Amino acid sequence: MRSGRAPMTRSTAPAPGPSPREEQARWAALLVQARLAASRVLRLPLSHPDVEDRAQDAMLAFLAGGEARFDPSLGTLEGYLATIARNLSLSHLRDRSTRQRLELRLAGERTTGDGEAPRRQIEARADLGRVMLRLCPGHAEALRRIDLMGEPIDEAATALGKSYQAMNGQVGHARAAARRVARELVAA
Repeated sequence: MRSGRAPMTRSTAPAPGPSPREEQARWAALLVQARLAASRVLRLPLSHPDVEDRAQDAMLAFLAGGEARFDPSLGTLEGYLATIARNLSLSHLRDRSTRQRLELRLAGERTTGDGEAPRRQIEARADLGRVMLRLCPGHAEALRRIDLMGEPIDEAATALGKSYQAMNGQVGHARAAARRVARELVAA
């Protein structure tokens, strides 16, 4: 016996997701949070290029690997991205501070003119060369690019075909190995 109704079928169409406009607004809001976090750490206005650079770096770091590690049960996406921006901004400040101290020290050594500074520089280069020779090639290349040449980690990672996280880890291991080698050379 048939009823007059059409048979019921389930819809297999996927649930509609956010529209492109909604998605664009979401990413813009996330970028604002990254800018705010970077601005607070760097103590610069939101329009400063360094703030924009750190916010963009945070977005790239998130897209490169942070998206997979994000756990919504631990906090909001905005807070997670702000933490990435804060950490990148702190790293930027440390790098800038280290470079400034080095430049000031080198400028002071150049103006002394006592001849002691060039001799110390030659000895330091020789010591550094001995340390670098005892490191594995990957560690030596990481230290050369990051610490000696001042290349940002993301650029070095791209040049060597590695992920940012892998390069960052390799630099940390390379610095630890260099400290060990230097201690061994001093003890010898």
